[in-house]
Amino acid sequence: FEHGRTLSFYPPDGEFVVLNYRLTGEFRAPFRIFPSIEETPGEPNKIEINIHVRAEMPDNHFGANVCIEIPLPKNTVAASCNIVSNGASNVTAEYNSAERKILWQLKKFPGSTEQTLRSKVTFSSPCTSQVRKEIGPISMNFEIPMYNVSQLQVRYLRIAESMPGYTPYRWVRYVTQSSSYACRL
Repeated sequence: FEHGRTLSFYPPDGEFVVLNYRLTGEFRAPFRIFPSIEETPGEPNKIEINIHVRAEMPDNHFGANVCIEIPLPKNTVAASCNIVSNGASNVTAEYNSAERKILWQLKKFPGSTEQTLRSKVTFSSPCTSQVRKEIGPISMNFEIPMYNVSQLQVRYLRIAESMPGYTPYRWVRYVTQSSSYACRL
């Protein structure tokens, strides 16, 4: 591969993965998260958490099965969620009291759009700096079909041998997946 930039192999039957890789250098992330925490005036036991997410990919692509988790402090009593959706489909947000986190799910998050979640969180005691430190980090999982952040491309696919009774299908599918996407508050 190093000299000719050609990868040769004997494929198994059916669909299979040819290459998995991880980016560690400079690249433009497909999503950007903008969190903010505001105290509610006159109510020391309440805060408002606003999570604004922007899809930085082109508008002809979309994030699929997007899941955003916001861990909350141990003294959380309740949380209500209000979604401001812009073109996303099958959007839900709920507070899971057993795991003490808000789970925001978007089945389809179109590229070049923005989504916002506003959550009002109630605590059993006043919100102190120690309580605020227990919020987060926000984690995000997603897939982006037919999108490649690294711009790595398959330019040519050739099937060298033909076997009688076997019809190969030539196609390449790119999928960008998150493995550890986190935003600290």
